[in-house]
Amino acid sequence: MVDVFINYRTADARFAAAAAFELLAGRFGRSRVFLDNQSMRPGAVYPEQIQSALSSMRVLLVLIGPDWMTGLDAESPPIHHESDWVRREIREAIRRGVPIVPVLLDGAVLPDHGQLPADVRPMLLHQTAEVRHRSLGADIESLARHVARFVPARGSDRNVPRQVPASSHLIGREDELAQLDAFVADAADSMPRLAVISGPAGVGKTALASWWAHHAAADFSDGQLYVDLRGFGPDEPVAPQEALSGFLRALGVARPEELTTQEERSARFRTLLSGRRMVVVLDNARSAAQVEPLLPGTGPAVVIVTSRDLVSELRIRYTATLLRLAPLQTSEGVRLLIACAGPQASRAPKAAFRLAEQCGGLPLALRIVAERLVSRPPSSLVELVSELDDERERFAALSTLGPEANVRTVFSWSYRQIDGDHAAVFHAIGLGPGRGVEARTIAAVAGRPFDVVVRVLADLARAHLVTEMGDGRYGMHDLLHVYAGEVAAVSDDPPPAAARRRLFEYYLWSAARADRLLTPHRVRTALPGDQEAGRGFANATAAKLWLHEEEQNLVALSRLDDPSLDEHRWQLAYVLRDYFYLTKQLDGWLETHVNGLSAARRCGNAYAEALTLNNLGMAMTAGGLLDDAMRQFTEAKEIFVRIGDRGGESNSLANMASVLRRQGNPAGALRLLEAAMSYYRVTGSANHIGITLRSMANAHLHLGQPAEALRCAQEAVDLATFLEFPLDIAQANNVLGTAHCRLGGLVLAEIAHRQALEMGESCESEFEQAWAHRGLGSVALADGRAATALEHWQTARSLFQAVGSPLADEVTADIRQLVPPLCERTDLPVPRQPR
Repeated sequence: MVDVFINYRTADARFAAAAAFELLAGRFGRSRVFLDNQSMRPGAVYPEQIQSALSSMRVLLVLIGPDWMTGLDAESPPIHHESDWVRREIREAIRRGVPIVPVLLDGAVLPDHGQLPADVRPMLLHQTAEVRHRSLGADIESLARHVARFVPARGSDRNVPRQVPASSHLIGREDELAQLDAFVADAADSMPRLAVISGPAGVGKTALASWWAHHAAADFSDGQLYVDLRGFGPDEPVAPQEALSGFLRALGVARPEELTTQEERSARFRTLLSGRRMVVVLDNARSAAQVEPLLPGTGPAVVIVTSRDLVSELRIRYTATLLRLAPLQTSEGVRLLIACAGPQASRAPKAAFRLAEQCGGLPLALRIVAERLVSRPPSSLVELVSELDDERERFAALSTLGPEANVRTVFSWSYRQIDGDHAAVFHAIGLGPGRGVEARTIAAVAGRPFDVVVRVLADLARAHLVTEMGDGRYGMHDLLHVYAGEVAAVSDDPPPAAARRRLFEYYLWSAARADRLLTPHRVRTALPGDQEAGRGFANATAAKLWLHEEEQNLVALSRLDDPSLDEHRWQLAYVLRDYFYLTKQLDGWLETHVNGLSAARRCGNAYAEALTLNNLGMAMTAGGLLDDAMRQFTEAKEIFVRIGDRGGESNSLANMASVLRRQGNPAGALRLLEAAMSYYRVTGSANHIGITLRSMANAHLHLGQPAEALRCAQEAVDLATFLEFPLDIAQANNVLGTAHCRLGGLVLAEIAHRQALEMGESCESEFEQAWAHRGLGSVALADGRAATALEHWQTARSLFQAVGSPLADEVTADIRQLVPPLCERTDLPVPRQPR
């Protein structure tokens, strides 16, 4: 996808256009900067390529040299010709509301208003930049810093996603790698390419896909996306909607959950991937239905799907290339043994050959056996073969697994080699979620000291029984995780029920401590279990980072359908609510609260049921599911009334009001808010008073009552400032600024929105920053500063786009309404010098 489009005249191609492209490409990445003679391959259809780049650009650089107006024909300036590409490109940027930066080359000046056709005159409203021969590098670096404001999600190559995990060196897969290279080389850039790698468990599908993706990285400058779809394992398969959420975040959409349907996310994903040279690895897929929403629509992306299934429907619909990955030939298995175990594997060739046969040519089994061989004396190779033969006979009597029997035989034999702390840690991982856990979590579940567990994990990683995932996290191959769970279930070290409780309490108490740092003012509930469980955090930033990294595990825990953990499940949902509210991670918010609600009802806790209903309704409101949200709030209110909880009842009323306002009934919303406020005033709940005042101000604005809105918003700002809540200060100031603007107090409105902008930056809320810029644009427009309004709205739109908010479309409509009147005005000041 193109971010920066360079518009130029031929006379300026050698100096400015070529130099700007090279220097900007060095900063942003070559695929994100478009210059026709650099970005288009020989033979490409010129109009199609130009239109494709124009449709995705985020900013247009118009390079203006001394001969920009005259071109080759001084009597008929090319800018007045309908066929002029320079004019057509500028006009498209104006039509789309894309920011324009006129770049004046070596002292050139902007043309006068009357020299330009009406359809490109709005270009004159945009602040210029200068680029000179004598300071070329410094000038373009300054230009790049300005341009980066309009491409915040992908400002540099450092933000290119590189998600594919590391892969060990491949042996015996040269033919398959060559097939992948050929399949990519033969395809056209206009359509994505799809390959399916199919084969039995443990055969090395993920290793092949990962190794090839890293090998081909230089050809895919826009990066790599990766997801383990967990189609075959102990956990629930990853839903396409969840996988899309992760991809969209990697592509710069901060809050993909605001796209509430799978179809919306899939469409946004296809749009973002169009034109990007990326590798997408969809690992461990269960079915075509799981994969199809994750496929790009057009462009040069390559998709690699791995699956134990042939996913025939996928290959039929999308003419995918199929690579059937068979187990290694025995000779190749011996090569792998020698590569992993060293020379001693070659000292007894017949035994090594037999060992490779016993492993069935499966690299996972071969690596585990090789590591065991390393730790034994050279004379033990024949003994190891005998041990595996005995284990195969024992296991065959219990197993009907077919192709998986070879690798599970190795698992069983290898497991018998460990005991004590090693077995307890192996069991603990098997009992936990399968998405990677910290060593501290494993220590809590295993009931072992942390330093012991760290040492044991290193041993198990060397034996290929666990996988180091980076950042102190550990996981297992899905087949191995299933096996570990099976043996843990019949072991008493640790006892499975006690271990699961310790696991849950570790996460619950850790999440609760994180929540206290994120929202210190929130009402708390008494948590079950060991209050010493879990970990602490140095500050709110560390707490938020941990919640982000553990989000999938926390959601997975909420699914544990165990009546003895029902109190834990609804409490987990409760302590996660504010994290989900702050980050707008709606998928996790909805699932944890649906699961928590089921748990609260099963354990007969009416207060917990009502509380969870309220918080579930908030998630639905944030997702635009207003009718569903109203049902949750109404049921919650009825329960709170029944149990005599006035505070809960008032919270339900305030939440119902937020739905009514969004449904276009601000008068009804205001009545409910006033009823809730009467209780909050009596109890002196400053936080609830501030939130409700802010909601009342919004309702008054919708009713055309700016004076009443001003009174409520000012009190909300005062309370939020007293409580020192940056996000609340930002939210209240944005409402206050809108009220001042409606009343004509433009100076005070600008002050309020700038305060909101500062607080939004301090708490890293791009959403509130976007609201502040939108408000500042409205203030500027009311003050007659149309060019300033345009700049603020363009920034607001970029920020709304970055968080995936549909408000970006509203701002785009505002920009389009603003531009036509500007085309006809001749009295606007034209910025001729850089600021």
